[in-house]
Amino acid sequence: MNKILTYTKNGTVNSFMLFAVYFVINFLFLTKYGIRQSVIPLSILIVAFTAIHVFLFFMRKNELLAKKSNVKFVYLLTGILGVGYIALCHILKDPYQLNIDRWQTLDFSLDYWIHGKYIYDIRNFMGNLSSYLPGQLLLALPAYLLGNVGYLQVGAFLLFSYAVILEFKSNLIRFTAILMLGISLSYIYEAVCKSDFISSFIFAAAFILFWHSKFKDNYFQKPVLLGICLGILFLTRSVAVIPLIIFLLKPFLATDTKSKIKTVAAFLVTITVLLLTVFFPAKDLNYIIKYNPLTLQGQSNKFVMLVFLAAAVLVSFYVRKINDVFYFSAYIVFFTMVGFVLEKYLLFGLGFQDNLFSTTYLAACLPFSIIAYCFSVRKEIENT
Repeated sequence: MNKILTYTKNGTVNSFMLFAVYFVINFLFLTKYGIRQSVIPLSILIVAFTAIHVFLFFMRKNELLAKKSNVKFVYLLTGILGVGYIALCHILKDPYQLNIDRWQTLDFSLDYWIHGKYIYDIRNFMGNLSSYLPGQLLLALPAYLLGNVGYLQVGAFLLFSYAVILEFKSNLIRFTAILMLGISLSYIYEAVCKSDFISSFIFAAAFILFWHSKFKDNYFQKPVLLGICLGILFLTRSVAVIPLIIFLLKPFLATDTKSKIKTVAAFLVTITVLLLTVFFPAKDLNYIIKYNPLTLQGQSNKFVMLVFLAAAVLVSFYVRKINDVFYFSAYIVFFTMVGFVLEKYLLFGLGFQDNLFSTTYLAACLPFSIIAYCFSVRKEIENT
């Protein structure tokens, strides 16, 4: 296994594979939603999409672009895309007519939550129940208070850009990473729909980069703060736990007992307090069992989740550097979501064009695949 990992992590094959994951995610969005419009033929869209991404892939080691790239271009790109995403949050004037319920579900969930009402027994205008965990509600609260839940995606994009700028010193790599997220069709779709799905994983990816940068010699220098952060991220999306396991399991086992106790205690207190904020308004325990986010939210069945959680635990012991965390996270999160998508097709008979066949779930690995790709490109440059 070590030989396989060494080969993929050090070669251009890894860059190609990670970029392929990014390409496939967005290509599926293009084909699914591109066929629903009649302005531009789908064939032309596919050709243009492929050409852009071929150029994007081969520009990674372009010496001329590397020399011409400077930090001003990076900040300019971030600013332009940031303004663009703010505009995207205001595109939908009548989301009810388009049968898009994500924004409304997040909006009323936050409204009920801050007013002390139970949120998991209320159906949105399309008849779906809310499945938001309190960690995600907490992270989305600033956007709600600003008057538009879509601003969550704007904030997540800026956070991603800031994390990339701090981690990578090459302006070309910075520019590439920010551009990849900025032009991602899946992320654009999320912003237009005022959804929050990908932002959960951006928060996890950014946390990993920030925490590694600040405490690279010892991740448990601030065990209480670490436990609080992990508690919040743990209660965003169920699959978000996979990269956190890959990042911290091995160092956790190696740290001293005192740090372990403080981290676990802070983690448990955080999730207890957050869960109480959503469960306390419930009528009784039976009501919580019937209506709760743990059963409503789930991007895969329990067996698939257990398999990939086991995979995350296994590969965590092969982590040597921070780039390994993102390599493993990108692939495992992607295949976890592929398992969910296949389940939709095989068990429920949902076709690719069906509205309930959610290609959005594949985009969970988007921030990890982009950052992992940038790490791989940096490795290629260092080797040459």
